[in-house]
Amino acid sequence: MTNINFPSNITPPAWPFECEYENNSLITKFEDGSQQSRRKFTRSRRKWTLKWNHIPRSEYLTLMTFISQTVSFSARSFNWVNTDSLDDAHPETVEVRITHVGKWTNDALHYWSGTIELTEV
Repeated sequence: MTNINFPSNITPPAWPFECEYENNSLITKFEDGSQQSRRKFTRSRRKWTLKWNHIPRSEYLTLMTFISQTVSFSARSFNWVNTDSLDDAHPETVEVRITHVGKWTNDALHYWSGTIELTEV
């Protein structure tokens, strides 16, 4: 795992957040209508879409600095604690990279809302 960690001083994302598993199979169709399938990759990576609603400007700036300067968007991977596992005895830490930064909106004075997408390395 990498030595870079997601900032811990940012409010957890809003609920619900989305998790999607990568389809790691390949299907070939033949002229007679039959199909043959096999694994394309040895594992399936997860992808999370995280959304924040109305976070303070200071947290927004911390997050944007982390995205643009610390990990340079998708250039570097980092450790992220799955916020769904925070109440567990052993929270899940996943090595991820940022694969999409959505549009962020200044929806009230000093408060921001927006999304990021994290993909398992």
